[in-house]
Amino acid sequence: MNRVTSDNATPQQVIRRLRPASLLPFGVWGGLLFIQLTSPSQVSRWLLVGLGLLLLIGYGWARLLRDSVSGERRVLGTWVVAGDQLREQFTLTNAGWLPALWAEVRDGSEVPGYRADRVEAVGGHERRKWTRIGICQRRGVFRLGPWDLRMADPLGLFEVTQHYPATTTILVYPRAAHLPGLELPRGRAAGREAVAERAAIETIRVGGVRQHVTGDSLRRVHWPATAHHDKLMVREFDREPSGDVWLVVDLDARVQAGRDAEATTEYAVILAASLVARYTREGERRAVGLCISGRSPVLLPPARGAAQLWHILGALAEAALAPAPSLTDLLTQAGPSLGSGRTIVLITPSQDPTWVAPLLSLIARDNAPSVVLLDSTTFDPPRGAADALLGLRGLLATQRIPSYVIAQGFPFRPVERIRRLRTELKTLPGTGRVIQVEVEEEV
Repeated sequence: MNRVTSDNATPQQVIRRLRPASLLPFGVWGGLLFIQLTSPSQVSRWLLVGLGLLLLIGYGWARLLRDSVSGERRVLGTWVVAGDQLREQFTLTNAGWLPALWAEVRDGSEVPGYRADRVEAVGGHERRKWTRIGICQRRGVFRLGPWDLRMADPLGLFEVTQHYPATTTILVYPRAAHLPGLELPRGRAAGREAVAERAAIETIRVGGVRQHVTGDSLRRVHWPATAHHDKLMVREFDREPSGDVWLVVDLDARVQAGRDAEATTEYAVILAASLVARYTREGERRAVGLCISGRSPVLLPPARGAAQLWHILGALAEAALAPAPSLTDLLTQAGPSLGSGRTIVLITPSQDPTWVAPLLSLIARDNAPSVVLLDSTTFDPPRGAADALLGLRGLLATQRIPSYVIAQGFPFRPVERIRRLRTELKTLPGTGRVIQVEVEEEV
C-alpha cells in the first residue's frame, strides 16, 4: 500500500526564466555609450567595450545554464509515521560544458519543521546528488513542493530561475504510544475472560445480587436472596469478552482546546492510534472499527488484520476538525450502526452531560462503553471548568461507565511497534538485473 502520491511535472512543464540581476550595469553601459558619442575618448571606449563583453559573456553563460541544467527530487520510501525521518533525494544534472558555480534550491513544501533549501555547485557534464533528511513532527496530509532552482553567471549579472511545479502528497500516520493503566471493559460475545462491569440485560453468567430498584425486570428477581434479606433482590450478570471494538473519536471543533501538538485533537488521535495498535497486535487480534466526526466523517466497520490497522491510521492521519456534529448527535446518528455486544471506547474533551443519554441506549443493547475524557481545562487556551468535569465523571460512575482522564502533558511513550512491508529495488550481482523485494520493518 503506497500512501505517497505524486503529480510529477514533465520537462515541458518546468518554467525557465533568465533575467538581469540588476539594471545598473546596463545603465552604466548606456551612460558610457552616451559619453563616447558626445565626447569620444580612449578610456570611455575601452570601458564601453569591456563592460559590453562582460554583459555578453554573462548572458551567454546564464543562457547555457538555463538550457542545460535540470533538477529532480523524489521521496525515498512510501510510509511515514510521526517521528519518522522524511528522506528526499535531489539530483542536479548539468548537460553543458560550463559549470554552475552555485545553484540554490528554494523549497515550497508545507511539512511542519521541514525545509529542503540548499546551495550546491555542479561542474560541466556532471551530476550532483544529495539526500535531505527531516523529521515529520506531526501527523496529517502534507505537500512536498513546488520548488525553485536559482543560478547565475560568475559575475552575478544575470539570474536564472527554474520553477518545478511538481508536488508530492505525503500522508504522515500518527504514532502509537504506550497507555499504562487504561484497561477497558468488553462487550458480550464468545470468549472465556469476564470483567467486573455488569451487563444491562441478562446473560448466561450471574455476577451477583443487589437490591431491587425501579425499572428492574421481575424476571431478574433472585427469590432465595429475597427471602434471606427480607427485601427484593435481583441478579446481576457479567459482561462477556468481545472480539469487536469501536473507537469513537469526537472532533467537534466547538469543544476542543489547545494548539498545535498540545491540543485535545492531537491527543485524541494519538489515543485512538494507540488503542487500535494494541487491539490488532499479536496476542489480541480483535476486530476494531472507527467512528470519527469532524470535517470528513468516517465510519469503518470492525475488522481484523494489518490492513484494517493501516486503514484506521490513515483515517486518523487525515482527521480534521469541524464545528458539527456534536457528540450527542454523533452517538444518536451512529448508534444503530455500532451494533450490540461490542466494546465502545469514546474519546472526547466534551464536558456536556447530554451525550450520556445516547450512550445509555448503547448499554441497553449490551454494549460495554468506556470514556476517555480529555481534560480541556489543562490545555492552552483552557476551555471548560474542573467542576463540570468532576460532575460528568460522577454521572458516568452512577451509570457504571468507566472513565479515564487524560490531561495536557500526558507522557506518551512511543513503544508500540507496528510491522509494515516496504518495497525496495535490489540489483542482482553478476547479471545486474533489478528486481523488487518486500522488506518487513517495524515503526
